[in-house]
Amino acid sequence: MFSYLTLIDDFDKQIEKYWDKYEGKISAWYLAQKREDDLIISASPSCIIEPIANRLGVKCMATEFDREFGVFTNNLMYAKEKAAYMIDRGFPVIENFYSDSLADTPLALCSEKAHLVTNKATTVVDWPDLDPETTKKVKKKIDTGWKIHLE
Repeated sequence: MFSYLTLIDDFDKQIEKYWDKYEGKISAWYLAQKREDDLIISASPSCIIEPIANRLGVKCMATEFDREFGVFTNNLMYAKEKAAYMIDRGFPVIENFYSDSLADTPLALCSEKAHLVTNKATTVVDWPDLDPETTKKVKKKIDTGWKIHLE
């Protein structure tokens, strides 16, 4: 999907222009509580996410992408892979987790407090409850250090 990036000669300049245009769309509620230890986790290529993380002064983990060949060199940053990546690398427990996608439920379960961001990032609500049996199984596997591989 991102192979077109190989066709952009001045990619770094273009991505900076992109963030010049869209940085202002970052929600005020986030900017008001942003901390330097925040972590952006994205399935998007790191070459797109790193520039905005640097501007915001936060860390990021994104899918590694080889811009020369236009291919992903890993695809660890989608859904359950995000949680497995963090657990495998010993990241601390997430205090507050925000996502606009229920696919990130494995990370929500690894956090002290999870929030779902809706309405074009203008509304933040508590993460919806999962059925008790599923929640119990996943939490037990997380607590025992099991690598997350949800069906």
